[in-house]
Amino acid sequence: MQKLIGKTKRRPPKEENGPKSIFCDLVYCADCGKKLWYHTSTTNKDIHFFSCSNYEKDYRGTCKTRHYIRADALYTIVTMELRRLADYLRDDEDRFAEILARKSDKEYQTSHKQTTGELTKATKRLELIPKLLKQLYENNLSEKVSDEDFMILSREYNEERGRLKERIVLLQEKLKDLDDRRYERDKFVRAIRRFMEMKMLTKNLLTELIDRIEVHETEGVGKNRTQRVVIYYRFVGYLEIPDEQTRFSEDTRQGVSVEYISCAPIKVHYGDDGEECEEGG
Repeated sequence: MQKLIGKTKRRPPKEENGPKSIFCDLVYCADCGKKLWYHTSTTNKDIHFFSCSNYEKDYRGTCKTRHYIRADALYTIVTMELRRLADYLRDDEDRFAEILARKSDKEYQTSHKQTTGELTKATKRLELIPKLLKQLYENNLSEKVSDEDFMILSREYNEERGRLKERIVLLQEKLKDLDDRRYERDKFVRAIRRFMEMKMLTKNLLTELIDRIEVHETEGVGKNRTQRVVIYYRFVGYLEIPDEQTRFSEDTRQGVSVEYISCAPIKVHYGDDGEECEEGG
C-alpha cells in the first residue's frame, strides 16, 4: 500500500480554488522532511493552507502530526523576516556582508574539507587496485590463489574500480559546485535589494532567496497556539541576525492575527478565534 501511495501523482489545484501558492515546493515538514502540500478549505474557499504530505491520517504516511500552517500566515511570516533582513542590510551593509561571508565561508570550509578527504581516499584506492590485480594474478600463477578465487576477486576489484571512477567524478563536480556557490552571496544581497523595491512577494524572488522553509507542529490551543518556522536561505543556509528580539503583529484576515517574534528559530503566535484545523483538507 505504501508503494502505491508513493507513486501517486499530486493532483493539480482546481481552478475554483485559485492559483497555486508561491510557496509550493519550498515548504517542508520539520519532523519527517517531506513536503507540505497546498490545500483549499472545503468549507471556506478563502482559506488556503499547507499540511504534511506524509501525515498518517490524511495520506496513510508515517508522520504523526499534520504541521498545518495557513498560507496567509506563512506569507506574513516570510515577509516579516525578509523585511528584517532588508532593514539590517539598509542600516549596516558592511556588517551584513561580514555576516554572510562568515556564514558561507564556514559552511564552505567544512563541506570542502569533507569532500576533499573523500576524493583523496577514493583516488588512492583507485590507484591501488591495479597493484592488487597484478598481485592477485601472480598469486594465481604460483597457485597461491585458486582459479575460482582469482575469477571472483578480479571481478570484485573491477566492479570496485568502476564504482570509484563514478564516485570520483561526482566528488569533483561537488567541489566545483562548492567553489561556484562560494561567490553566489552577491546574488543573495541583490535579491534582498529587489525585495526592498517590491510591494509583494513573487515566486521568482522566493526561489532566488530561499532554499527551504521548515514548519514545526503547533503547540498549545486556541489563542495560545505557537508555531516554529525555520527559513533556510540559498547559499548561506539558516541565517541568524544578531540583533535584539523583534516583534511584529499583523492581521492575516478577519479574526486572525499573527505575532512574529524574531528568534532562533522564528516563533509565531496565533491570536485567533480558536477555529480548529480542517482534517483531510
